[in-house]
Amino acid sequence: MTDTVNGVPTSSPEDELVWTRMLHLPEIAELRRRRARVTNTLGGITVVLFTSFLVAFIGFPDQLGTTVVLGVPLSLWVVFSQFAGTWVLVWAYFRLSRTYIGPAVDDAVKAVERNRPASEEVAS
Repeated sequence: MTDTVNGVPTSSPEDELVWTRMLHLPEIAELRRRRARVTNTLGGITVVLFTSFLVAFIGFPDQLGTTVVLGVPLSLWVVFSQFAGTWVLVWAYFRLSRTYIGPAVDDAVKAVERNRPASEEVAS
């Protein structure tokens, strides 16, 4: 890795070798896979949610303004769905972080501690 300000290497080749080896640990690979799955899935849902919002307001402005459901214009329901949908996505991310990603983080930390070279020991 190179310092972009000074143009000097900030780590030695040994450090890069250690980190390359750490990235190939099965626990780290599993953590990366789980994080990618969660972020890609929730990110895809977010794109669909906001795309539907844009399509609704660009493609059907008259229907949204004139249609009333339970005494509330449909346009307000669409806006509320964006608000509620965003909160559901945030809740899902926090929940999955705790229940799905969290155990993989714990396993990855233990694997890194087991495989850390002796020269990397941190003095306490």
